[in-house]
Amino acid sequence: MTESRKSASPRASTIPEDQVDDIDLPFPDEGPGTQMVASVSSASILSITSEMSVAEKDKLPLASHLAKAAKTGASNFLLAYNIRAGIALLSRIVQLIQKRKFRDLVDLNSLLSEKHLNFRVEAVSMGLFIGCFTGGYEALQAILRKLRPDLRHATRTVVSGVVAGSGVLCLDPSRRRSLALYTFVRALQSVYNIAKARNMWHFWGSHWPHGDALLFGVTSAQVMYCFILRPEILPKEYFSFIHRAGPVAVRVLQFTQRILRGATVEPSDVIRFLDDKASPVVYTITHNHPENLPCSLIHHGSSSCTVGFGMTFWKAARRTFPLYLSLNIVPRVVLRFHRFLKSPVTTLMKGMLGGFRSTAFLGTFVALYQATVCVQKALFRTDSKATYFVAGLVASTSILLEAKSRRSELALYVLPRALDLLYITLRDKRVLSDMPYGEVILFACSMGTIMFCYEHEKQHLSPFVERLLDRFLHSRVKSPTS
Repeated sequence: MTESRKSASPRASTIPEDQVDDIDLPFPDEGPGTQMVASVSSASILSITSEMSVAEKDKLPLASHLAKAAKTGASNFLLAYNIRAGIALLSRIVQLIQKRKFRDLVDLNSLLSEKHLNFRVEAVSMGLFIGCFTGGYEALQAILRKLRPDLRHATRTVVSGVVAGSGVLCLDPSRRRSLALYTFVRALQSVYNIAKARNMWHFWGSHWPHGDALLFGVTSAQVMYCFILRPEILPKEYFSFIHRAGPVAVRVLQFTQRILRGATVEPSDVIRFLDDKASPVVYTITHNHPENLPCSLIHHGSSSCTVGFGMTFWKAARRTFPLYLSLNIVPRVVLRFHRFLKSPVTTLMKGMLGGFRSTAFLGTFVALYQATVCVQKALFRTDSKATYFVAGLVASTSILLEAKSRRSELALYVLPRALDLLYITLRDKRVLSDMPYGEVILFACSMGTIMFCYEHEKQHLSPFVERLLDRFLHSRVKSPTS
């Protein structure tokens, strides 16, 4: 868990330069931009009210506050759209370079084709959500100050955050669920930090230097276990991303699932699969109830585990490099445009380094997962469900390749998905039940909690979340506590 910072001042959120530049926008399960909640001060429409105290703001007419809120919402809509477009465009450029289609780089019809850049609907919905939340939050704060001046500031903050959180309805239902889960974990993180600072509660392992890696390991193991054994409960986009990153054929996954469930695997089906892939692997099992499939089916491009390990790393890295390069460069340029203008080479180099580092992390994760499964198949005659959980734990050690400041962000990204899978499992066992618009309610309540921490307990808020909200709401003044 992220440690609470020691100072209550908003300025106390100053962190080392290398951490400030580490902008983590981890959203592979929904594609680039699903959780794109960011803004940029240089392109934002600022008003004089940003520099005023609360008392001075109260003297202004309500129309001034509403106008400022509308400007904030409009500017954030444009920023969200542009960031999403920038990531899609840069990913397209990197893919063309990888395929050596250099002519398409200068052919705008090919470069900007709707076939390859189908981000517009998603970008508009994300922009509407961000604009509605930020503009709505400021407008609600102003309205409550005018209509209910007797309300404590903390109450106004929570109410405004909850009501403005209904802007998540602008997103597709599947996106709402993912964003609600991610926000819920952030709210829990803040509440935990407050409780820990006041000696109300303590979680084992939170003082351990590698507690973030431990959390990432457990949650990743849960997700990978479900990917192998219960892929139907994973969101389609999440399953597709894991499958693309880990180059294992769907047929091999199906064979594995059938064996673990005690079903038959016909030798003719396996041989046909190998023939279709032009694989050098020879399948020698003649009966349809094998206790374990040979690991050569996983790395069917080669019968050697060592060669297969290298091939897996290379394929995973090559497929994910465009995405991670875009996620490391575009936010640095857009969110810190002034810094980019002052030192463009340094900014781009840091972005490229971050892209290579993230790519190495994911490539190593996939390769280690495969290697662990290979070892299990070599040492034991029978397959085991536990293997695919243990493999996730082993593969998660690759998180140590990432920068320390990013590890907790990645862990907190995977955690909500693991919790969601646990909820679905309990729901299927009829332990829990669904709630209509539950994800909207969860997101709204989580944002109410986060906005309370942002205004009144900022020292306990994640630096990453604080920086995003600063750019959303353009606030640099300390809020009152009542």
